[in-house]
Amino acid sequence: MTANRDTDPGTAVLRRQQIREFLERSLDEVEQMRRSVPQLIKGDPATWQEVRFCVQRMAVTSKQFDFGVLGACADELAKLTDERFAGAKLDADFLLSVTTGIEALALELNELEIMQRAPR
Repeated sequence: MTANRDTDPGTAVLRRQQIREFLERSLDEVEQMRRSVPQLIKGDPATWQEVRFCVQRMAVTSKQFDFGVLGACADELAKLTDERFAGAKLDADFLLSVTTGIEALALELNELEIMQRAPR
């Protein structure tokens, strides 16, 4: 029965639409994360919480769509935000890890978007 649903054209169209919406929203959020780096460096708790919320959502949804690499990137960035709330010092190494995590998300999201636009 599951195989039947997976081959249903309506289900496939809906899934592609959901993926497109997920990627669009996630790309917007990662751009916001990039713009918020100065606030992250200052240690603004609201900004850190917003990043945490976004990457947790991305991690869960990535797994639903079988986007393994994106899910792993989001999980790692979520762990870094957890470390921040547990009292991690905002030193150069920690901030480099966070900004690198944001850029890894952006790269993977862009790659997934390109793959989604490719003709099938």
